[in-house]
Amino acid sequence: MKFHVYPLLILLCCAFPFIGHSQLPPNPALLQNHWTATWISCPGIAQRAYGIYHFRKTVALAAKPSKFIVHLSADNRYRFFVNGQAICSGPARGDLYNWNYETVDIASYLQAGNNTLAALVWNMGEHAPVAQVSNQTGWLLQGDTETEKIVNTDKSWKVYHDTAYTPCSLDNGARMRSYMVIGPGDHVKGTVFPWGWEQPGFDDSGWSAASGVTHPASAGYGTDNLWTLVPRSIPLMEEVPERMGTVRRSSGITPVAGWPNKPGALEIPAHQTVSILVDQAYNTSAYPQLTVSGGKASTIKMTYAEALFRNHQKANRNQVEGMEIIGNYDIFEPDGGNRRTFRPLWFRTYRYLQLDITTGNEPLRIDDLHGMRTGYPFEEKASFSCNDTTLTDIWKTGWRTARLCAGETYFDCPYYEQLQYEGDTRIQSLISLYVAGDDRLMRKAIHDFYCSRVPEGLTQGRYPSNRMQVIPPFSLFWVSMLHDYWMHRKDDVFLQQYLMAAQGVLDWYERHIDSSRMMLGPMHWWGFTDWNTAFPGGVPDGATDGHSAVITLQYACTLHQAAALFAGFGKPALAQHYKEVA
Repeated sequence: MKFHVYPLLILLCCAFPFIGHSQLPPNPALLQNHWTATWISCPGIAQRAYGIYHFRKTVALAAKPSKFIVHLSADNRYRFFVNGQAICSGPARGDLYNWNYETVDIASYLQAGNNTLAALVWNMGEHAPVAQVSNQTGWLLQGDTETEKIVNTDKSWKVYHDTAYTPCSLDNGARMRSYMVIGPGDHVKGTVFPWGWEQPGFDDSGWSAASGVTHPASAGYGTDNLWTLVPRSIPLMEEVPERMGTVRRSSGITPVAGWPNKPGALEIPAHQTVSILVDQAYNTSAYPQLTVSGGKASTIKMTYAEALFRNHQKANRNQVEGMEIIGNYDIFEPDGGNRRTFRPLWFRTYRYLQLDITTGNEPLRIDDLHGMRTGYPFEEKASFSCNDTTLTDIWKTGWRTARLCAGETYFDCPYYEQLQYEGDTRIQSLISLYVAGDDRLMRKAIHDFYCSRVPEGLTQGRYPSNRMQVIPPFSLFWVSMLHDYWMHRKDDVFLQQYLMAAQGVLDWYERHIDSSRMMLGPMHWWGFTDWNTAFPGGVPDGATDGHSAVITLQYACTLHQAAALFAGFGKPALAQHYKEVA
């Protein structure tokens, strides 16, 4: 687990705006289990194994519609296109009991006559990120009204199993000597990839008919449902074009001045081996997009790093001399076609990006290299000013860090884990409230942890996660998050649903009190408090064998917060009890 240290400046020195949010309300029919579309998949595949699939359907419209709303989801993930235009990606990460679907209006992308709907769907299988929960490969799309249901997923959709993809960079943890669980890199062979598959007019006559996965009634709250669908509660992630930085070193070639920060082509002769290290100058999370022409039988390896290494140790992040790059990577093998664009399935986090290229019998032209910066669309609405410019720089760095650590969930770190832990999330949520005035990701996090609870009553330490991990002190942070939200928002209906779960957390701790010492006694699970030299594995003395002052004081503090919270919800006896326990 990696913890970012957020400047207290952000929490102490800014006013926060209160803003309202309007969202397209979910279709009541869907919430009443009236799904008529069928989850579909690719026939003849191992449904829970690694695989990348393309789905297509062409529909005819008599006229261009003024509104055309669709609801869509997939397992693990999808990228959706209409008439060749990328529309959205999803679903927002959750679990099988809270499987999100997106709702979008695609009318502006439609036309009179034939229209092509297409989806890239992938399942990382056994290589999936730890943050990715899954059941099996599936794709779902449903029109909002009877007229729009002509697009519903069923066996009229066609599907193609794309064997151009294989997973790579599978040994990240060993090479990085760290807990790195973000999933694999993408190795794409351009000679096998179905170029233009998402475009109208593509010949899909050789594709298979999709296979049905579920009866429509089980898509929502039916019996034997594989996914319990809920409407997405957060906005779509933004994608903003971002030019790459500067070349810090190269071998085998001298790029033109200003490349790739300034658009321009880069010619690499046949039978050449080159290496180019690009410095973005700051850490970013983005989809790198590499467009090339020619270069059949070339190999392009793209390695991403937040810092360079010397003897596996990070040093000055600005230094490149004598340093090596170690990190997650992708591999692209062009097919020789014109303006072929490689884009990884999932975003990459990097300050440094290194291209290692070997050409074959044909020269390779790099037409462009840039990123599409992505993340939760927070807006910086608070401001900070001070005559000490170092504090202004800390503000900027802190806000950039907060944005890097916010996607469809909060991240403990965007490079290594992309997991949502209560210990990080409580601080990040407060920053979101103070600087952006946006509570939607905080609300989702509160609900995510609520759904993570184990039978003992504790929340899991991180969630969504396909590996269970319980950190009892983090369950206390979740209760504190409820108090935080109560202090900052008048939304009793939202909070009411979590009070019994909060009581369950506090009851667990009360059962572990050693009354003879008036402290917490022995406790199991991972009693993590913080990484430091005094706490081996982040666990203070007494967390496991009993009488930890640190955790006992955290429990007492949380009890006072809970007392105020329950008193505010008209439960004075319970509030008084928590005061007495504290």
